[in-house]
This record gives sequence, C-alpha cells and structure tokens, in this order.
Amino acid sequence: MSSSPFCLCLLVVAVALIDRVLCLSSSEFTRRDVLRSSAAALVTSASTVGVLLTNDKNYQRANAVETTTSIDVTGTGTGTYLMPESYNAPVTAASKGRFYFPTLTPPFQNRATYRYDLGRDAWTFEQLLTFTNVTATIKTNVIRLKSGGLWVHSPQWPTGEFCHLLDELGTVEHVVLPCNAFEHAAPVKAFCKKYPKASVWISPGQYGPFGSCGMSLNEPCKLGYKVDGIFGMDDSNSKINDSDRDSDNDKSRPPWADEFDYSTLYVSLPENAGPVSEVAFFHKPTKTLIATDGVVFIPEKPSAIFSTYFDEATLSEPNFWPKTVLQSVFLPLRVEDESTSTSISTGAYVYPGYEAIQGRLLRAPILRGFNDSRSPVQTRKWINDISKWQFDRIITSHFASPISATPTDLKAAFAFLGDEPGSAGNQNRGESALPPIACQDWELLDGLNDFIATNKIGAPATFDYKSDCK
Repeated sequence: MSSSPFCLCLLVVAVALIDRVLCLSSSEFTRRDVLRSSAAALVTSASTVGVLLTNDKNYQRANAVETTTSIDVTGTGTGTYLMPESYNAPVTAASKGRFYFPTLTPPFQNRATYRYDLGRDAWTFEQLLTFTNVTATIKTNVIRLKSGGLWVHSPQWPTGEFCHLLDELGTVEHVVLPCNAFEHAAPVKAFCKKYPKASVWISPGQYGPFGSCGMSLNEPCKLGYKVDGIFGMDDSNSKINDSDRDSDNDKSRPPWADEFDYSTLYVSLPENAGPVSEVAFFHKPTKTLIATDGVVFIPEKPSAIFSTYFDEATLSEPNFWPKTVLQSVFLPLRVEDESTSTSISTGAYVYPGYEAIQGRLLRAPILRGFNDSRSPVQTRKWINDISKWQFDRIITSHFASPISATPTDLKAAFAFLGDEPGSAGNQNRGESALPPIACQDWELLDGLNDFIATNKIGAPATFDYKSDCK
C-alpha cells in the first residue's frame, strides 16, 4: 500500500497476530525473531511494495573501487526476463562521501550509492535502507532527455557519492516524486536543496511526517520545497498554480511531456489515514515503462550493495535471500520439508512462497493484499491505461531492472483482478500462465486484513485478491 494508509497501525497488527505468524513461519525462528521481522516488514512496507530489493546477477563483493565493467548473461523467466543491462557492474565513488544524516532509516555512516547503466540513456542509483533484521534497496531512476538534461525519478538521499555519480551524467533539470510512500517522499526535500533550479512534479495526496500537498497547488502545499506541478488523473488534469500559468504557453502539462506519457493511480478511502497514489511513466523515445512499486521482478540473488552492510558469511548463508524476499513482500517463512536430504546437506530450505514469486514479473503480494483488495476497480483501470503504451521493457524502483516485458506481460501480472464487471471476458479472472502462490501462503495477509476489519482501524478488504491460489 502506497504511503500506506495503514502505516501507523500495522505495527500493532503485527503484535496482535504474532502467534499466527509463528505458526506460519519456519521453526528455525524464535518468537522474538518473528516479532522483529513482522514489525520490520509492516513498517518498512509503508510504500506500495514495502521493502523490495534490487539485483546484480554477478553478485560481486562491493568495495570502494570505481568500476564500469559489464557482464553479459542470458536472463530467464516465464515470458518476462531480466535484460542484459540488468547485469552490468556498478559504478561507485566512495571517496566522495557516503555519510548522510538524518535519513528515514539506516545506514547513516556508510550509505553507499551504486550506479548502474540500464542502456537507452537510462541509469539507476541504488541505496540501502534497513530496519531491524530487514534490509532492502531502493532506487532512483534517471533518464537523459533530448535536451541533454536529466529527468530524476524518486531521488534518494544526496550523499557526496550520489551527487557525484549523478553530476557525471549531466545537469538535473527535472525531479519527479512518483508516489506518496514515505521512503520515496522523505529524501526529496534534501535533494531539492542540492538542485534548487530543477522543476519538481509530484503525485497527488502527499501527507504524513514529510509534509502535505493535496490535489491542486491552489490549496496549501507544505513540503519544504517548491512544487511546480501535481499530476492529475490525466495530462489535461495536471495541476499548477494559476499564478504560474503563461497565457501564451499553457503550463498545465510538465515541460517534459513531449517525451513522456503518464497515468495516475489515486485511491482515497474515508476509513484510511490518507490516500494512495502512484504515477507510472512511459518514455516514448526508448519504449520504457517506468514504475515505482507497481510491479517487481525478483532476481535469484541480492544486489552487490548488500556487502556494504553485511559480512560475507551472512551473505553466503543459503537461506539469506529467500528469507529476505519473503519478509519484504510479507509472505510467511514456510518451508516445504525441513527434513529433506537437500536441506540437511546444504542448509538450504525450499520456501514455496519464494519459488512462486522469484524470476517473474508480478504484483507484490503485500500490495495485492492491502491495496488491490480495497481498490480493484481503480487498479484495474490504471493497468488498462498503462497497457495502451507500446513499451518493451520496464524499469522499477525495487528489485531488478530493466525487465523485458510488454503490455501483455503487465496484464498477466494483474490477471487476479479479472476483467471489467459485466464484460465478455469477465471469466478470465486469475487465469494466468504464471504459477500461483499457494493458498496457505496468503494466510498471513488474510489474518492482517481480518484484524483490520474486526478492529475498524482501516477500510476493510472488499475483493478476493487471491482467487488464483491453489
């Protein structure tokens, strides 16, 4: 759930459901372990996908050495796969400084930034964010415009290293805050102070500890930085200050709109603490869909940046990545069989939830459970609008990118929503070539939704988001 209407209450939910979590989790975890992981996943999941991670297939050990070496390997997947650019080695500049304080979450002292070349004049900038025993990555995506200037999507904390790696690419001309999730909204003020000349456009319905801004700039907007525009429901409905309008040149659309199309998801339910918003972008010259949390692709190994925070022994633990992923998307740590010869000889368990979501384009389970279960109509319309764009790859703010995918692949990831009610194709709900998540692996999210409804602490789920489970 984006910017999560539930972000202030879900920690309480985690505590209340701790015994249920224990029943669903691996026996290798203590009660304290599960409590900490539940709290971490819930709080950090204040974004639509919550805590999600990015990928470097080569999985090098991170260090302070600047490098531009690339590795070309073949991706795998079920119709979608990681493009060769996703395996490029990172460029770093540790000597330029990795300290930044305060940030929303650690690390503070060694907050590394890894820059990856995604091809087609696009780059991603990766940082870590941590909370108790959950560690995730979050990415800023950057596009070089026809003008030569940079379009910066969801800027992260502007350490010396981050700014140096960004400035090497050109001049920052435009900044986009694509959603109201706290971990995306938190760094924007600090970033805008570093780049005060850049125009700033934001998703509607910003609220919470980092300031507020509604649907129009004619209303109070208190974010601590100048906002040039707010994305509306379509291009013609974007909002700017009337005083900023030029009668000879309508500024109701962003100055970069000739290169991008965009579509806004906005959901406001009276029972919730605030709205949910996310804007998807289509960069027409490169046929690239730029999403924040809308979809993800989970790679088979964690990003190299993890080694700036964890030692090699921890990263080499065979269950480290599956457990990290499951905690991120809020599926239980259920193992298939702890007594199998494979798990005994290698220490690696088979996690059915992980096997069902790894290596494919998907809607994160936590979003299906918390967002789509309450706003299926709005989400379906948003995906249908995005699917009109003729993209051939997707760049996201979490996990691995770029993903080779088409509008058909995107729709397949949302097959659980079905078609519009009353349409001829309404029987297609849940019919996807992708393997379903087991019904028992949805029990944790079901329990949370039941708790929310029973205690009237948020809007109740009204849609069966797991009809395709088996």
